Amino acid sequence: MKILALQGSPRLRGNTAILLSQFVNGARAAGGDVEVVNLQEQNIHPCDACDMCECGEREFCVYNDSMREVMKKVKSADALVLATPVWWTGASTLTKIFLDRLYGYKTREYFEGKWIFLITTYFDNHAHIQPLPGADIVGYVIQSVSDFTGMEFLGHLRSAVEGTVLDDTTILDRAFTEGKNFVKVITEIK
Repeated sequence: MKILALQGSPRLRGNTAILLSQFVNGARAAGGDVEVVNLQEQNIHPCDACDMCECGEREFCVYNDSMREVMKKVKSADALVLATPVWWTGASTLTKIFLDRLYGYKTREYFEGKWIFLITTYFDNHAHIQPLPGADIVGYVIQSVSDFTGMEFLGHLRSAVEGTVLDDTTILDRAFTEGKNFVKVITEIK
């Protein structure tokens, strides 16, 4: 099983990347073939709604950038993992740009029949006073994207920490287990 993991944090060694790495290790331990793409390392131009793609009715976007290669990887993958920090109750800028650019592709051709898992991280030192809804909001967005594109949304791992996830072995173990389970569930479905 081929899994494409999209890492949407600009911090390539931050909490999001660490949790995604643990998830990937678990998926590989269960037999998954995982490729990680750091969106920070890609040159993806924001969608400017020029509509030259006719809302995905043509096979191109006017921007000949890294998105074309990323979408080839999406098309050849069986499943996706999307990892993003939560900023101001939304996905990171890198993740949002990627999601917005889906507008220019025939999304069902690329995504239908695939599975997706979401990992969100956020700094929340006020959770005991008033929990922040950001991770749930991002989850709703990915569920909507899944519904629109014909994917099945298989889960969401949320991590709210005041420091580094390396200090929380429970969440690290959970990320590894979720990666293993993701592969096992898809293998059983197939």
